[in-house]
Amino acid sequence: MDHFSHEHPLILNEDYIARASDMCNACNEEIVSCKSFVFSCSRRSSITGIPGTDNKDVDEKCLKFLLHKTCAESPRRIQSLRNREEFLDLLINPRANKTFLQTFLNRPGDIYPCKLCMKQMPWIYCSPGFLFCVCLKCAMFQVDSFISRKFIHQSHTQHQLALIQRPTSFKCDACNMEDSTKDMSYKCVDCPFWMHKSCADAPTSFLFNFHKKHPLMLSFSLPQVYHKFAQYCRLCNGELGELNWLYYCSKCRYFAHFQCARSRQMLSSSENEEYPDLVHFPAATESSVNLLFEQFIKEMSRPKNEEGCSPRGRLKDWAHGEHPLQLVTVDQLNDEKDVLFICDGCAKPIRNDGHLFYACVPCKYFLHKFCGELPTTNPQSPSHRILYNKYSPAYKLFLCHGCHYWGNVISFRGDEPRNSLPFEEHIACSALPKMIKHESHPHPLHLNSYKPTSCKACDDKRYFYTWHGCEGCDFHLCAGCIMKASRVKHGWDPHPLRLIFDPGMVEDHEHEFQCEFCSQDLDTNFWFYHCDDCDLSFHLRCYDKSCYLNFSHVKYGATDIIKDHLHPHSLTLVLNKKVRSCGKCHWSSIGRAVLECAPCKTIFCASCSGMYQ
Repeated sequence: MDHFSHEHPLILNEDYIARASDMCNACNEEIVSCKSFVFSCSRRSSITGIPGTDNKDVDEKCLKFLLHKTCAESPRRIQSLRNREEFLDLLINPRANKTFLQTFLNRPGDIYPCKLCMKQMPWIYCSPGFLFCVCLKCAMFQVDSFISRKFIHQSHTQHQLALIQRPTSFKCDACNMEDSTKDMSYKCVDCPFWMHKSCADAPTSFLFNFHKKHPLMLSFSLPQVYHKFAQYCRLCNGELGELNWLYYCSKCRYFAHFQCARSRQMLSSSENEEYPDLVHFPAATESSVNLLFEQFIKEMSRPKNEEGCSPRGRLKDWAHGEHPLQLVTVDQLNDEKDVLFICDGCAKPIRNDGHLFYACVPCKYFLHKFCGELPTTNPQSPSHRILYNKYSPAYKLFLCHGCHYWGNVISFRGDEPRNSLPFEEHIACSALPKMIKHESHPHPLHLNSYKPTSCKACDDKRYFYTWHGCEGCDFHLCAGCIMKASRVKHGWDPHPLRLIFDPGMVEDHEHEFQCEFCSQDLDTNFWFYHCDDCDLSFHLRCYDKSCYLNFSHVKYGATDIIKDHLHPHSLTLVLNKKVRSCGKCHWSSIGRAVLECAPCKTIFCASCSGMYQ
């Protein structure tokens, strides 16, 4: 054999008679007759009993060069005992090789003891840069220990695993932790699979205190049935890899990383804390949502002395330039008692129970008193925003960057800080408190802005200019989802629909949830509405579309809209609730704001009529 450790070829002697001074040049152990096959230099003198050349041609180095067969056949490279991604190369210890020492290290005093036994051995396995070295004997002990205790683990049935009783560092294939643990480990004798003994002994089923409904089952990979959508750990919010170990509950679709569950990494202790001063969501019903919006806008409207929140310059002074606004009640408008008054500030109805509101009856322009008394700058906003003066045509729509609903009412307008592009928000979205508490998350959610993120409720990945979130948990909600009611009504179901933000809220539902509106399977990582009695479900956005909520911040009824290039008659802004197509592009516009010619029964979609700002 040609071997890296010697300049001449080596020959194998199976009948070598050892002398007292014979030592293996690799492991520094004694050569024992009849117990070891021996490799020696092919130039060794024939007087030793090994065929070779004449003694005069053999120097002392070649005469003393002997190797156990097992040492000579040791692999040139092995996987590191401390890091599965690191490899160790077999080298001659520099102290034993002056040429190697001077050529490669240029430091004649360097020696590299074994990190396990601390002995200075002739051959060592070393990492790049000689940061970690282990002698041949200790390295082979690891391999030899595989032979004694081997078994099959259900997570790795293709090969046998061997017990490694010596603590070492590696990356566990079960918990994905890479640390210097005192734990024993199991290593596959045929492939790089390696895991802690404590991981191998983990229970296959356990009733954890953070999920008390059902025991969580151990799985060595994410079951195939859940591969359609990404799944996330309920304890750390991290995504679950398809090949990672996990604990899960199929009845509740509850998933947890193997390590998170085993280490009992509960959600922060604030999970059980009370937040008496915060507004708690979700609101109970859609009526409660409207009352909350009213409360938030009233709070914003109260005069304050804070900078940027002057009590002067109220909305009523400039929102309607044609005529002065009168502060009235519905009862004072004798001819209008049966009319439903819609606020031009927030597009919500004005109550007829004696509350004062601002009105211009000839123009049919109305404002809640609290909407009419908003400050001209937004005190809630993390950035500077001004109340936008709505002198644009009544049919012009803007997209709210808080909830992504369309509207034509009063808004707060600001500039995106990087490129000065304007963005707008409904005053209802801008009025949300700076900090809230939502039942879907254990920590308070703080108002923030200017971050490209996705909503954890609806999975909307568009750029939100404001959102409420928990930075530590990477949990963010858009304004539209924060204001979703806990129970809602739908014309397709006789029962109230329940807001589901944890699939475990629907008990014993192991099959897929399917959206009634779009007929697609629901990704249960995100919120949805569900009827337990009828087993009927909706995506959040599909519920909005089916109830026409995408245009719920639009005040309809604007008339005498002239679009000569579209139609010879004047048009009216309406919500299209029928199956009708645009008179120009012929696309269906059901559930959308359109311009309509009632006599001709013709409609024009927002794109064709230039309604989008």
